[in-house]
Amino acid sequence: MAQKRKNDKIETSKKEEIDPRFVNKFEDLEENDFKDDDEDDFINDVNEGEEEEEEEDNEDNIEFNQEEDDEDEDDEENKDNKNKIKKVIKIKPMDIEKMKKLKEQNENKGIIYLSTIPSRMKPAKLKQLLAKYGKVTRMHLVRANVERKNHRNDMFKEGWIEFEDKALARKIATILNNIPMGGKARDIHKDCLWNLRYLPKFKWHHLQDKLVSQRMERDKKLRLEINQVRKQNLILLEQVELSKHVNQKHESKGKPIKEKVVRTFKQRSSHEDSLNSNISSKVLEKVVSNKKQKIN
Repeated sequence: MAQKRKNDKIETSKKEEIDPRFVNKFEDLEENDFKDDDEDDFINDVNEGEEEEEEEDNEDNIEFNQEEDDEDEDDEENKDNKNKIKKVIKIKPMDIEKMKKLKEQNENKGIIYLSTIPSRMKPAKLKQLLAKYGKVTRMHLVRANVERKNHRNDMFKEGWIEFEDKALARKIATILNNIPMGGKARDIHKDCLWNLRYLPKFKWHHLQDKLVSQRMERDKKLRLEINQVRKQNLILLEQVELSKHVNQKHESKGKPIKEKVVRTFKQRSSHEDSLNSNISSKVLEKVVSNKKQKIN
């Protein structure tokens, strides 16, 4: 019924639109022709509307899928960040037996002091050279020219090397001292001499205590210097504020600010200075006259 009403409305609208001069020409045409054309137009309009709705639905689905992908990526990033967070490691207290074993191992270890290290020698190479004679457990090297920042600093000036066996460390120090390092013919450090000394009754914790005490002294000096600089800055700020306060007082009273003027005077010589100068001149004249008489 609804389609018939629509078709009737379309026919009446078309008849009203047709010019009366051409009415007779269109009367011969069959009504089915108009009906078919109208139906086709209506179907095409419906199909176009459905296609537009489908396109809109597809776009909405694409946007929704993109949002879901973004959310999944955010979740993955959060998971990665959580995994990156360092886990807290709980240190368990050591057993008495383990403590005893560690003490025995540390007592059996020996330390050698290396007074000079050749230039361009890196820790890896030094360890490789000494590892031929015994097992090296720990090393501590001190850099040279620490205050120098412009140029590259690869040099070391001294070092402490710990060996697993103290008897072996003693032998190494006595045998290798003042002996060339050796190596290949093209090696830079082939002819450099070892400067080794075994440190009896010296353990690694003694070295650590020494380094910590040096660091503490350095920190104290830095703190003292920083405090002195702060005090000087405070004094300067107080003086600046006082000068501003004085200037404001003068401006409020309407008086011009007087600047300090340094005056210099030409001082006349005193009576005593003049007498002394006269006496000295007379004495010189007498001396000169006596010399001339002697010459004549």
